This record gives sequence, C-alpha cells and structure tokens, in this order.
Amino acid sequence: MVRIAKLGEPFGIKGGIKIWPFFDLIGTLKKGQKIYLSWGDTLLVRRELSLENIREHNKGYVIYFSEILTRDEAEKIRGNWLLIEEEDLPKLPEGQYYTYQIMGLSVYEESGEYLGKVKEILETGSNDVYIVEGEEEDIYIPAIKDVIVEINLEEGKIVIRKMKEY
Repeated sequence: MVRIAKLGEPFGIKGGIKIWPFFDLIGTLKKGQKIYLSWGDTLLVRRELSLENIREHNKGYVIYFSEILTRDEAEKIRGNWLLIEEEDLPKLPEGQYYTYQIMGLSVYEESGEYLGKVKEILETGSNDVYIVEGEEEDIYIPAIKDVIVEINLEEGKIVIRKMKEY
C-alpha cells in the first residue's frame, strides 16, 4: 500500500472531502477505482472505498466516494490517509520516480563513498532536493541530471557526481 493523500475537511453537503495529495497524478485516478482508507496514521486498511469523482478546487482537490454520501460521513473520516496498491499507481515515464521510492535510498558518490540515506525530499519548484542524513550533518543534493548519475531501486541506492560543495 502507498499513501496518496491525506483527508482534510468536508466539502459541501454531498460527502465531498478536501484532500492534500502526495503526487501530481492524483487527477488521473478513475471512477470506480478502489482506494483504501487508513486506520489513523498507519498503512493498515480500515475501509475500502470506491472512487466516484475527483476534481480540482482552488489549489487543491475534492474527492467523492460512492460510500460517503453526507457531510457527517465525510467528517468521520477526516484526518486519515488514502492508500492505493502500488501496482495501481499510474506508470511514470522512465527516469521519474515517486517520492516513496526515493525515501530511504542509500546515497553514494561515484567514488563509492557512502554519504547517508535520503530522509526527506524538498520540492523547490525548479527541482527536488534530496536531504540526506549524513554522519555529522544533513547533506542537500539537488535532483538534477548534472548531479544524479544513477537511481537504482533494485539495489536501493543513488549514485551522485561529486560536487564542490553540498
């Protein structure tokens, strides 16, 4: 299971719920798709839901489920996470990755020197920045072609080109 969004406040009177999505392709989910409601802040499934509609609203999204028909029902699931099975995620173009795939990867320089593990990803607008938990301090690595040599999910590592300064 992969977290795709966090449920916010109810929207309207017909069971709509504002969400904070974790990936840009949230709008590509299809009517009837199975989405799972987490049990609190865990990846444990509390309930299976069927997507009725998802639409943009202001700078976010509002989602509707076949099983949630009133504002009161929407309020009861507020604050939980939405999950989908990994195989149901939309396929990304080659060279693009979901955040959950990058988190926790070991980072090495081309020389083989181990730098640490990715503990956070900052979205800056122009490019992401991987925050690597080093032995003494955090290292900020821009996720750009000039720096990232290889991302190998099977081996759980990222290889970077040495920069003058991190």
